Amino acid sequence: MKKLHMNLYTKILVLVIFVIFISISFVLPFMTELIALNIKDKAEINVMNTAKIVANSPLIREALSKKDPEKLIQAHTKKILADLSQIEYIVVADMNSIRYSHPSEGRIGEEFQGGDQEKVLHGETYTSQATGTLGKSTRAFVPLYDLNDEKQIGFVSVGALRKRINHSMIAAIRSLFLFALIGLSVGSIGAVLLSKNIKKTLLGLEPKDIVKLYHEKRGMLDALDEGIIAIDDKCKITLVNEAAYSILQLKDKCKEADLLGRDISEVFENTALPSTLEYGVPEYDKEIFINDTIIVANRVPVKNQGKIIGAIATFRDKTEVTRLAEEVTGVNLIVSALRANSHEFSNKLHLILGLLHLGEIEEAKTFISDITKEQQQIMNMVIKRIKEPTIAGLILGKISRAKELGIEIEIDKGSYLESVNSSRVNSNILVTIIGNLLENAFEAVSKSNNESRKVYLKIQEFNDIIEIEVIDTGIGINEGDIVKIFERGFTTKEGSQGVGLELVKNIVDNLNGEIEVRSKLYEGVDFKIILPK
Repeated sequence: MKKLHMNLYTKILVLVIFVIFISISFVLPFMTELIALNIKDKAEINVMNTAKIVANSPLIREALSKKDPEKLIQAHTKKILADLSQIEYIVVADMNSIRYSHPSEGRIGEEFQGGDQEKVLHGETYTSQATGTLGKSTRAFVPLYDLNDEKQIGFVSVGALRKRINHSMIAAIRSLFLFALIGLSVGSIGAVLLSKNIKKTLLGLEPKDIVKLYHEKRGMLDALDEGIIAIDDKCKITLVNEAAYSILQLKDKCKEADLLGRDISEVFENTALPSTLEYGVPEYDKEIFINDTIIVANRVPVKNQGKIIGAIATFRDKTEVTRLAEEVTGVNLIVSALRANSHEFSNKLHLILGLLHLGEIEEAKTFISDITKEQQQIMNMVIKRIKEPTIAGLILGKISRAKELGIEIEIDKGSYLESVNSSRVNSNILVTIIGNLLENAFEAVSKSNNESRKVYLKIQEFNDIIEIEVIDTGIGINEGDIVKIFERGFTTKEGSQGVGLELVKNIVDNLNGEIEVRSKLYEGVDFKIILPK
């Protein structure tokens, strides 16, 4: 059987109407019973009061004492009956139960009917239910005494027909049901308005959508490398994500539940979030010092319909930001290449200076001539084939770096690259790719025991693609690790973050390029990358 799914609007509507209906259903029987008893009690009180008034009438008492020769009792009771409502008859009878008054004059002189008059003949006052000549009725009995209140001379019976009382009950119950129906209708309208208001407040979202959004938001926040802290309009912490715990070194000190609900100033003394909350002015890239860490923070107010209801701070460790920026832009790679060049240049200057001190002028001249010729050949080859200055400088630096490590680096004679700053493949991208591939190749060759310590580089530009290939004779890669080398954190280098090849892979993927890796353990690795221009 297919399960019925109702939206929030329908659920609230049905629930409220159901509650109102059940409430009315429970109350209605009690109210009906109460009304019926109330009408019955009023009828009994009414007939009893009327009977007492008639029984205390001097005219009635005197006339009955004389057997009413002038028919005064009928005339008097008839007059009283005409002024009353809900009373059907007034009967005055003597101790023999012979009537002296009745709504039907033809029944005067007859014996009282019903059989419930016995107790009144013994002086009791009471009400009863009985069937008389006019039908079933509620009637009151009051003893009738002479003018001196010494002797009972008869009784008075005042009655209200049950069918008239029942009609009154039915009319009252109908009114009750009508009011109940009106109440149900008003409640239903209220339920509709309430449902619409709740749905509007929840931006039309269903509970399952809200739960999904909550988990998605929590997952997103915890996946971010940026720390996030949010406060409400009372400066109480409402949100702290995983990165915030890590950056602020809170993991070992407290749990999230310990922070939520606490005043932000109690946790971080020099926070500026309360000022953002007070003035509503956002601040970006502000440096603050927290727990011996320089933090770069952004602070913005949270508003709802123009009213500030909270504030959020996002922040990162400045050291980490700087490191990643250098990693992404390739600054580290260029600096490393320049450092290698400078180091090689310094070594050669020291050698020349030593020869001069020893008086070996000719040796110094020969050395200078040789290295100049060698350097010129390398410079001419690189600059002639690689027109992009940044890449040419990187390669020259890497050549110097290779010499320091005792590695032979070979630049393919067919390599060629125009200036790329105007294309979608810019110099920063190429610095990141070439620099990281060469550094990994140097690392692999340095660890290898192979006699051949070579790294081969080829850069070729065609009409629609740029092809880069780096081959080394290093230690190679296990077949099972080839997939892992592009994952962040996977590295064999000490002190490395394992970011280099991940950056290379991300760049290639973002440009819809291709990357191919071939390797044999202990024989080397061949990286080939194709970038669409």
